[in-house]
Amino acid sequence: MSGTLSTNYFESAEITSNTTTRTSMTIGNRMIRRQIGGQFWTLKLSTTKLDQEEMAALYAFIVKQEGAYESFSFIPPIHGNTRGTSISGTPAVTQTYAAGLKTIRANGGSGTLKTGDFIKFSNHDKVYMLTADVNQDASSEDTFEFFPPLASAIDNTTTIAYNNVAFKVMLTSDESTFKTQADGSYQLEFTVREDI
Repeated sequence: MSGTLSTNYFESAEITSNTTTRTSMTIGNRMIRRQIGGQFWTLKLSTTKLDQEEMAALYAFIVKQEGAYESFSFIPPIHGNTRGTSISGTPAVTQTYAAGLKTIRANGGSGTLKTGDFIKFSNHDKVYMLTADVNQDASSEDTFEFFPPLASAIDNTTTIAYNNVAFKVMLTSDESTFKTQADGSYQLEFTVREDI
């Protein structure tokens, strides 16, 4: 991995969930659907207006990635932290769960995590989104429902991050271009995808 990209440069992050579903229709007009491959996130990032020094630092980081060759960490502005209330503690998974599941149980956290929050398990790089609120009470097992299904098995040594959720990403293009504005400022827009 080639470093962590600072969120200080960005005014927006457009986040997209990508899945591949194949569909076909039978002669009797019945639709058959099948998912192929796993889910991944893409993030279209747009900077604020940057001065020459800021642009030089950001562009050097981008060029250092050698196009789509290297991967790096990025915590999306705003979306990298829970929107939940009274959150504390670190939830820990209570048993072993196989890859492919979308519901697990954990304990050790308190407060409410919100539907749409991103989470990440400590034993692998995939990022997940909660599909239901999690009302943690710190003393009993709490149910976590999320998408996509687990990419890797987890066990009772695995913890769950809900703040500063870092996406392991790579650039989607081998080309890197920036714009110089008439007022002497710079702007950069590029897309990254989850590198799992």
